[in-house]
Amino acid sequence: MPTVSITSPRPTTWSRTSARTLSLSWSRAHVVILACATVLAASVRIGGLATYGFSADEINKVRAIEQYRAGQFGANAEHPMLMKLAMLGSVELSQAWNRIAPADAAVPLETAVRLPNAVAGALTTAVLFGVADLLFGGTVAAAVAMIWAVDVNAIAINRIGKEDTFLLLFFLTAVYCYERAKQLGRTGSTSTQWWYTLSGAAFGLMLASKYMPHLLGVYALFNLLTDSEPGENKPDRVRHFGAMAAAFVVANVTILLPSTWRYFVSYVAGDMLQHHGYLYAGTLYVTNVPISPLGVPATFYLRLLATKVPLVVLAALVAGAIELVRRRRERGFVLLRVLAVFVIVPYSLMAAKFLRYSLPLLATVDLIAAVGLVSGIEWLLRKGWLSPLTRTAVAGVTIAIFAAGIVLAQQTSAPYYSLFRNAIGERVNVRPTAFPEETYDYGVREAVDSIAAVAAPSAAIVSDADAVVAHYLHEQRRPDIGVESLSGHGVDARARDTWIIVQDEHLTFENQQLVAQLRARQAPWRDIRIDGRVAAQIFHVEAR
Repeated sequence: MPTVSITSPRPTTWSRTSARTLSLSWSRAHVVILACATVLAASVRIGGLATYGFSADEINKVRAIEQYRAGQFGANAEHPMLMKLAMLGSVELSQAWNRIAPADAAVPLETAVRLPNAVAGALTTAVLFGVADLLFGGTVAAAVAMIWAVDVNAIAINRIGKEDTFLLLFFLTAVYCYERAKQLGRTGSTSTQWWYTLSGAAFGLMLASKYMPHLLGVYALFNLLTDSEPGENKPDRVRHFGAMAAAFVVANVTILLPSTWRYFVSYVAGDMLQHHGYLYAGTLYVTNVPISPLGVPATFYLRLLATKVPLVVLAALVAGAIELVRRRRERGFVLLRVLAVFVIVPYSLMAAKFLRYSLPLLATVDLIAAVGLVSGIEWLLRKGWLSPLTRTAVAGVTIAIFAAGIVLAQQTSAPYYSLFRNAIGERVNVRPTAFPEETYDYGVREAVDSIAAVAAPSAAIVSDADAVVAHYLHEQRRPDIGVESLSGHGVDARARDTWIIVQDEHLTFENQQLVAQLRARQAPWRDIRIDGRVAAQIFHVEAR
């Protein structure tokens, strides 16, 4: 982390000068820091992507890629196609490489599918740096880049094949371009509208990554609060929204297909749900949207922050929250307050809640923590009752403790980053596990391998990750083994040997009684443990 200089008193309204009160004179150091943070972010996100098998959601992407290759673009239509196109390109490149590479250098399919998300997560480091540099200055930018690079929870989400990583990347890109245009507009620059147009295109790509238009409203509200009378310093609406629409359609051309809209109607109506319920802290909850906010408890994301964010980041978050109040009129701090309130509150009131939905909140937390760290160090360096040497030593120790905390969280949980708990979580999230979802179907691949090695011909595997099971059975060349859904079909062992894979993350209202009976009547044939935690249990029921 860079050191922080003593700065002049802060003005009460936002300006470029006020943003720089938290920064020091850079020279070219910011380029080195940004490069190091981005490389670090890429290394921890890309390494070992095939350590664990596909999740059920990722198998949907694998199937979509297969259909895209066949020229059929209607698969997995509840999600936009930008990320799936990136995955398709990654898979094609990996297969071209595998045809010429030695066997031990081949790229596994898991790596190829997840690689675009890992790269997008690493690129988010640079965009987050840019946003912080514009709104808070270079020192905060350096701090947040380093925090994000090793943010254990962000890494976990960036390493799975889901749309949230692309959503955040393009949202932050749009914010950066818009804020850059705002700044240039104050100087009368001729390139202002170009940046506004780029912002619109980035917002379009955001929507082509995931259908989350409320983020447009959140950012519009922020601009209304900070700049209700922009005068001429505002985007040309035709160019801005035209670029947004064009980017959205080009990157998500399936939105023009009637079949996509029919799929939407069925998906929203719940016709495609095969089972119901979400296990949180030992209790099953209904997640249907119409019953919001009566689904998963509203404390879900607050508990996530309290138990899964490193303690040093939580401490810095407190200091940053103080700055949000002290500097409440400045543009950057208004943005942080708007994001914190209008991300966590609506998300907390929705019936359905998932760990990956927290990614925009994690970026906001990292920004607030970076502000808190820098302002805290700055406060220490201003204390006249301490000698200069003492101030420098205390500041250095504080930075070292903070850096050690975030790095150790990342190192001790690798490569199963989603299983991380802080010291609070180790006490309150253990029995029962608060977030069974954090296993992301770890262990299903290993369970299938174990069963395929010993199962009798024409046996059956019953699981609620049945698509994952089918994929890995195909890899094991056991087409004789049938696959059935635990929630959809139950267990019928009258005619053939049956192997049942039970996972807490797939406990539903349809299967909970059956799972309870299985666990009460017999011991598992095998427990699949990931990083010391039971991720899946295998039960064997012989044919009667």
